[in-house]
Order: sequence, then C-alpha cells, then structure tokens
Amino acid sequence: MEKWIEIRKSGNFAEWGRELGIDPLCARVIRNRGAETVDEARKYLEGDMSLLHDPFLLPDMDKAVEGLLQAIDNGVKIRVVGDYDVDGVTSTYILVKGISAAGGDVSYAIPHRLKDGYGINDDIVRDAAEAGTGLIITCDNGIAAASQVKLAYELGMKVIVTDHHQVPFTEEDGLKKEILPQCIAVVDPHREGSTYPYKGICGAMVAFKVIMALRSRIQSESLAKVLDEAVQFAALGTACDVMDLCDENRIVVREGLRKMAYTENKGLKALMTANSLTGSKLSAYSLSFVIGPCINSTGRLESASESVDLLMSDDYEKCLKEAQEIRQLNDLRKNMTTTGVKKALEIMETEHMTDNKVLVIYLPDAHESIAGLVAGKIKERFNRPVFVVTKGEEGLKGSARSIPPYNMFEKMNEVKELFTKFGGHAMAAGFSLEEGNLEDLSVKLNEKAGLTDDDLVKEVRFDACVPLDYISTGLIRDLEKLEPIGSANPGALFAWKDVEIKSASRMGKEGQYGRLDAICNGKKCKLINFGDMQAFDSYIDSKYGAGTADKLYAGTGSVKLDICYEPGINEFKGNEYVDFKLKYYM
Repeated sequence: MEKWIEIRKSGNFAEWGRELGIDPLCARVIRNRGAETVDEARKYLEGDMSLLHDPFLLPDMDKAVEGLLQAIDNGVKIRVVGDYDVDGVTSTYILVKGISAAGGDVSYAIPHRLKDGYGINDDIVRDAAEAGTGLIITCDNGIAAASQVKLAYELGMKVIVTDHHQVPFTEEDGLKKEILPQCIAVVDPHREGSTYPYKGICGAMVAFKVIMALRSRIQSESLAKVLDEAVQFAALGTACDVMDLCDENRIVVREGLRKMAYTENKGLKALMTANSLTGSKLSAYSLSFVIGPCINSTGRLESASESVDLLMSDDYEKCLKEAQEIRQLNDLRKNMTTTGVKKALEIMETEHMTDNKVLVIYLPDAHESIAGLVAGKIKERFNRPVFVVTKGEEGLKGSARSIPPYNMFEKMNEVKELFTKFGGHAMAAGFSLEEGNLEDLSVKLNEKAGLTDDDLVKEVRFDACVPLDYISTGLIRDLEKLEPIGSANPGALFAWKDVEIKSASRMGKEGQYGRLDAICNGKKCKLINFGDMQAFDSYIDSKYGAGTADKLYAGTGSVKLDICYEPGINEFKGNEYVDFKLKYYM
C-alpha cells in the first residue's frame, strides 16, 4: 500500500490567480512545483529561451570551443562519438550538424549495443585513427573513458569529452577523488567545483550548449539555423533520458515541442507521421513514450546509426519508409519486454525474492537490450532498486533502475570490484560482470543497501483535496499550462474521500482497463482506470467481501473509496466532457 502525502505549501493563491489569470487551484499546483513568488510562477508559465544559462559556465567549455575552432580552422578531421540511446543519438546529431555548419570536416560513430557496449571503446578509437581523424569529441559518454582517451592520444589524436553522467572517483580515508580523462576539455556539469546553475541536464543539452558556445564565436547564418533546429533534439533527449522538467530543461522541452509541430527535419517528421502524431497536440509524453522508444528500438535491436542517418536525411519518402520499419521494430521490442517482465516475475516468485531490498534478477535468455526496460517495469511495481542481468557473448551484462532513496551509482561504487565495467547516475546504470560474480552481486548489494522499510513504501504526493464536482473544463485548461509535464513536474493530482462507486465495466481489447460510474456530492462522474483491473477487483472483494466486485459489474453494488485522480477532458462529437483518471485508491 502506498503512503499518501498532501503537498501543503502556503501562499495567497487567490492573489496569484488574479495576477496570473488562472484558477487559484492551478496557482496552488504551481506553488507545489517550487515557485515561491508570483514572479517565479510567471517564469514557470512564460519562461523563454532568453533564460537559458550561459554555456560558458559549464566546466572547460572555453577550452572545448577553442579546441573545436582550431580543428575547424586547420582542416582537421573531427569524429563525434555518441551512444546508442535517444540521448546519444540526439546529442550526436546536434554536434555533427553544428560542427558541419561551422565549417568542420566531421563524421560520427555510434557503438553497437551488443558488439561494442556502452560508449567509446578501443575499437572505435582505432577506427577513428585509421580514418585520419585528428580530434574526437564524445557526447553522452566519455567521462568514464580515461583509458580510451589515453589510447587516442597515443595514436596521435586529441579528445574533447562532453558528457552528463557522474564522474568516476576513488575514495581514500572518506575523501573522494575524481578520475578525469586527460584531454583538451571535459565538459560535464557534475565535475567537482562546477558552478553551472542547473546540473540536471542530459547529454543532448550539453551538446546543445556546445553549439550555443560555438555560435557565440562564429557569425554564421547556417550555424544559427542549426542552433534554432537543435532545440527540438535537445528536448527529445531531455524527455527520453527522464531528466527533471525544471529550470532550463522545462524551457527547452516546451520550445522544442512548439517547433516540432512544424518541423522541417524530414526524419523527425517521418517518425511523427508513422506514429500518427502529425496534426495532433504534442506533449512530453509524445517524446518519451512514442517517438523516443522508436529511436531506442534501433539501438536495442539493430544499430542506432540508423536513427542518426534518418535524422540526417533529406529524402522524405525514404525517411517515411524507414520510420515505418522502425515502428515495427519498436512493436517487436514491446513484445520482448512484455515477455521479459513475465519471466522476471516468475523468477522472483520461484526464488522468493520479494523480501530483498535490492532485486538482482538473472534473465540469461533475454535480449540484453531490454534489460533496462524490464528493470524499470519491475521497479515501478515493487518500488525497489532493480538490477536485471543477461548473458552476453562475453560474460554478463545488465541494466539497473533505482528509487530516490538509493543512489545507484554510489552504491555500485561500493562493490565496484564485482564489475568489469559500469557507469550511470543516481537513478539508472549499465554494467558488465563475470558470471562467477553474479551471486556475490546480489548478496553484497543487499548487505550494503542502507534502505529502511519506509524507503520501500511508495510515496504518493498529491496537490490538494478537491471534490470531483469542483473540476471544470476551464480549470483543466488552466492546468494544461503545467505542460510539459514529466519527472519532477508531474501533472496535477488531487484526492477526495468516500467517493461512491455505483457500477463498473471493462474496457480495452482484453478488458484490461475499467470504467467506474461514481457519484460525488450528488454529481455523476466517470472514473477511468488504466491500472490493473484484476488488482482493483481483488481489493474491492478484500475490503467489502467476496463477490462485491461482481455486483459492481452487474450494476447492483455500491462501495466507497478514497481516491487520487487526474482530471482530464474527453472530446466526443464536438462536445467536451470532464473525466477522471483513477490513479490510486484505498
């Protein structure tokens, strides 16, 4: 059972509402998202690109720009080395387009998930040297590649690292010492001593900042045009890497969504068409759960280079054909993930793992590319850190997802002797290890977990107690101004007690969803449950007696529930109706 917590930040919401022209309840939600004054609330609602932070506040940005300018001026071949997820693809695209527009001789390389693993490796470095590359610039990787950077210099190349992941470190006598690649520049907001005002940016945002900084030194219309387009891909990387939608991330995602509605990028337009998004209202959800997974599927099941090529192409008909194939690939990925989750649950039950505070699940037959997706699904269900391990061609590989009280990267550092390679941040990581270390991994991670029982209880933080009959279409239109919504900036969530449920019916192809007819203060309302209806039925029977759920489906029952809900607008035959998504109940 979840722990429900009402967010109780104080403020004169009636005054805020008058000042901002919104419902006072919407003003309260904005206050709950961190705005402390009316002016901060106005920036939350209206903040634009002029509020982005100076890129030269990032560590070594001046050195990175000087290194790029020298390479461009001297005709040095430049190779961008990205990664195989959405953030890696978008950051690669941004750097290649920007450097090319600045006059650079630039190419790119994306590691193959299965053959190469995460980030830059020795083979990629050697390939770059054989191609006559003089400068390598990484994006969304490189911070943990000290040995690969050293090899690049031994082969006569220079390196610039741009990344957003945590910096590797050693610890002696309780003091941490960073391990930085020795190169021209290491641009990473998480470096010790960094004064960058907002450190929670993704690799694509770091790449976007590099091009911003480069543009400040080069008066070029083509570069200005690339920078104007690049915000779309910085937005895509930000949403898909699950960055907090606060501060400049929120501004970039909102502006990126606005530009995507009329994008001139043929590949992006084709992906939108293939997924029936053309002409529809785009949201952060469209990026994270529709476009992003398609791009990710190429890196998971084929090669992420296909996605970069797609974004680079000017042939729309070719792009559309490829986008449709990518969507089919994503459908295959979904099926594989569903199978993987089912198998993981079976293993957890067989091995009695639910008492463990950290879950280490071995799926030897699963495609290693879906390990992170399975870990995320299991984490959401059990609210525990999850490590999913698969069998690779050389040893074991895996991905992990975490919960807020558990800093995954730091905890992995505590048992780093068990890994042959690992990297990531507080909430997600990837790793490799020898098969003989698998059992020790589970034992030691649990020994060092440092998690209490309270840490494992999922917190549901809701904005206010609001009766359903208060909700109007006008209020919902105001609440839509919270967009883009996502990590750290969720949509409005309200709660109300003793809502009477009069009847229920099933929805969806397999009857997996439900519609509940409810009454609140004498007003009829419809609640839509996109959660597990079997779990709902079991809860109703356990609380009110066996057979109660059947009576609701027959329309002859009545129960009362405390609920958390999200309000929305349902448009049908030109009319608008308020409906409610049931999120939690007890």
